[in-house]
Amino acid sequence: MHTPDGITVRPSSRGGSRPAVIVLPGGGYEEHGRASSEPVADWFAAVGLHAFLFRYPLRSQGTVGPLHPEPIDATRRVFSWLRSGRAAADTGLAIDTERIGVAGSSAGGHLAASLANGIDDPALERPAFCVLSYPVVTMEHPTRPRPVVGLLGDAPTWRQRRELSMETRVDARTPPTFVWTTADDRIVRASNTLSYADALVRNEVDVEVHVFPHGRHGLGTAVREPHTSQWTRLCENWLRYQRVLTD
Repeated sequence: MHTPDGITVRPSSRGGSRPAVIVLPGGGYEEHGRASSEPVADWFAAVGLHAFLFRYPLRSQGTVGPLHPEPIDATRRVFSWLRSGRAAADTGLAIDTERIGVAGSSAGGHLAASLANGIDDPALERPAFCVLSYPVVTMEHPTRPRPVVGLLGDAPTWRQRRELSMETRVDARTPPTFVWTTADDRIVRASNTLSYADALVRNEVDVEVHVFPHGRHGLGTAVREPHTSQWTRLCENWLRYQRVLTD
């Protein structure tokens, strides 16, 4: 099996041609969080998608200047690899190239939304669906500065922050989106999710949004939070409603 650098494959065991999802972990553009990496990819594989966990480029210690656009350019290359059919040839997996989605947590959610909104080029192909877990959305009014610094460096301009605030980038081509968070998340406040959902609604994009009452930031599949862990069941139902999963 040959894959691009940074890719870990979690194939579905179900037969036939399967949809696929690029899984982007959180970590403030400075690390790849453990809870939002393999556990999330394994969950997608269990419900019937081939999951491609991508450890995208990060800001290195001592780096001067912005990391952007390295993460989005690298993620675009992975998406193109999957969409073109080259991934199927390289991995030996039966991949439905019409059902390639993206999923991200926290800063990985910001990156997933960046691909979904075509920030590298609005005319390029977009994912078929998008799943966001407690995503960083705004760069203008972040809860904490870490993702802004991680992506844009120590002194980004207002224009740079505005251009990479995902609530400003939604358009009619943004794919159907499932997004969830918790009301008491103190690292990335729920206002990020709500502002993004509002932008999706205003652009008439299909959206399902859930704000659970409790759960710390970085929950991943939230297996230790009985109520919040419903997000996986709700997301599976949504994937079936969107005809991403058909069996």
